[in-house]
Parts: sequence; structure tokens; C-alpha cells
Amino acid sequence: MASTIEHQTEGKKGPSMVMLLVAYAIITLIAGGAGFGVSATMLKPTSMAQATEPAATEAPATEAAHAPAAAGHGAESGNAAETEEHGGGTQKLSIVDLPSITTNLVDPTDAWIRMELSLVFEGDSDTMLAQEVHQDIIAYVHTMKLYNLRGGSGYQHLIEDLEERAAIRTEGRVKRVLVRSLILE
Repeated sequence: MASTIEHQTEGKKGPSMVMLLVAYAIITLIAGGAGFGVSATMLKPTSMAQATEPAATEAPATEAAHAPAAAGHGAESGNAAETEEHGGGTQKLSIVDLPSITTNLVDPTDAWIRMELSLVFEGDSDTMLAQEVHQDIIAYVHTMKLYNLRGGSGYQHLIEDLEERAAIRTEGRVKRVLVRSLILE
């Protein structure tokens, strides 16, 4: 009887421990290669890293240009700043604070929006032109629907639309529209 038990255990013997370790090693190498391949495609190439370095040096200059915008309320703050372009020349920017915009949305009609904006002009600011942009923005915001403003992408689309409208109205003199506050109720 003992011989039959020994005989049965020899017949049920599976793959050897060496084969199991080889299979684990192959799976580990495949997983490591896939991880390396994904990380290599997700990282920025060196040419992209060099292109972002000038933007990092421009950031303090643009922050200085935008920082005084939060200080004033009224039609025009008269803030001006100079920033360096890639060519080495300077560009004068002036910031105009617009009066706050409070209006209802198209859908739902009981939703209200309040925005406080500033315009960044290239060169000297023009108060009359800023008022035209202000009226155009009021008309645009009044035609918006609440579902268009949901999420980060909705906010980004709003900013892009406002900047596009301001640039068209001023024939390219407005470079940015800064949102100082945005309240939806």
C-alpha cells in the first residue's frame, strides 16, 4: 500500500520550481519593459523642457503686471507694467478694471452671474474702448447657459470666449482678460 501512495504522488507532480521561477522572471521583465515604455512616452522631450525655461523667466514679470489689478475698483486703475519679449525689447502693458457685471443667465432664468474683470491692454489703455468691451461682455454673458459654465473646461471656455471677444472689439489691443471674481447663484 505504501508503494501505491508513493506512486500516486509521483504522477501528480506539477511543473518544477525552476520553471515557475523562470515564468515569474519573464513576467517581471515584461511588466518592467511596459512600465519603462509608458514612462518614456509620458515624459517631456528635452526640446520641450528647453522651451519652457523662457516662460519661467517671464512669469515674475507678468505676475508683477497682474498683481496691482486686485487693488482697485472702478472704471480704470491706470496700472502699467513693462514686460520683456523674446526678442529682448520691452512692451508696455496697462490694466483697466471694469465695473462689475451682474446679470441673469438664459437657462435657467433664475440663475445669476456676477463677474469682476480687468483688461490687459498693450500700450496705453483706452477708457472708451474698455467700456465698449464691457458692454459686449455683458451682452455675451446674458446669452450664456448654466451648463456651459460647469467644471474647469467650462470656465476655460468662458475665458477664451471673453478674450476672443475683447481682442476682436479692440482690434488686438487687449491681450488678456483677467477674472478677479466669478460668482454663480
